[in-house]
Amino acid sequence: MHTTDRQTTRTTRPRRLALLATSGAAALAVGLSACGGEDPAATGAVTTELSAYEVVQASAERSSTAGSAKFAFTAEATAPDGEGATVSGEGAFDAAEEEVRLQLTLPADAGTAAGGQVELRLVDDVAYVSGAPLTGQGQWVRLPLEAAAAAGLDTATLDPAHQLEQLRAVADDVREVPSIDVRGVEARGFSGTIDLQEALQQLPAEQRTAEAEQAAAEVGSVPFTLYVDEENRPVRLVVQVADLDGGSAEVSMDYYDWGSDVDVDAPDPAAVAELPAGQMPVGQGAGA
Repeated sequence: MHTTDRQTTRTTRPRRLALLATSGAAALAVGLSACGGEDPAATGAVTTELSAYEVVQASAERSSTAGSAKFAFTAEATAPDGEGATVSGEGAFDAAEEEVRLQLTLPADAGTAAGGQVELRLVDDVAYVSGAPLTGQGQWVRLPLEAAAAAGLDTATLDPAHQLEQLRAVADDVREVPSIDVRGVEARGFSGTIDLQEALQQLPAEQRTAEAEQAAAEVGSVPFTLYVDEENRPVRLVVQVADLDGGSAEVSMDYYDWGSDVDVDAPDPAAVAELPAGQMPVGQGAGA
């Protein structure tokens, strides 16, 4: 293998792990629609009689009810050879409008413009990416989500609202852990595992792709620690993922300003180009 090939392998693996971990609890995708039925936590009232398992499930309902929030995350991935990569980001989402804006900071060797900075906007069923290798400063590429899904890119992983829904797929091993301060909020903690194959079954049929099924089968389950505020809304979710090849990743995602107004606008059409056929702006999906 040439040196360039080895470098590609080393950088691709941490990116794949980071992407998988970011979606981790989401089992690589989930629908944005709220689940039906009445839940005690959905009314805004908090009950202290919920078990640890019920609190975790209720947090998914509470986040769905709130609908929008700001977020920030850090993903630490380690390849089997010990080489690591860090991806961090911040942004906001509106689940009802299916809109997301995200500013990513990628590793220095990720081959991106603007010093490893990538901006993503999801609006009107289109992903707009700026700062990826295909763009210059102030330029964007446009990728319809339907086309991205057909090409194998799991676009649902780009929406941080998705992973919270998969807290409904927690196993019955949830336990309470010590509280911590998260951005000035005294947050109760709960740890357990999520069965990714069971979580995958909650997705719409079109999102249960072969890539998602393969990843869920390979990983099996992922450990998580969830911290919630006094209204049982998620304020931090930490997920660990181990790779069958010996790599690992940990993602810590903070959620805050629940219910705040989130507006995501498409870029100026004059600065937008169509993505060339067969090329992906951010990774190649979970199976890459």
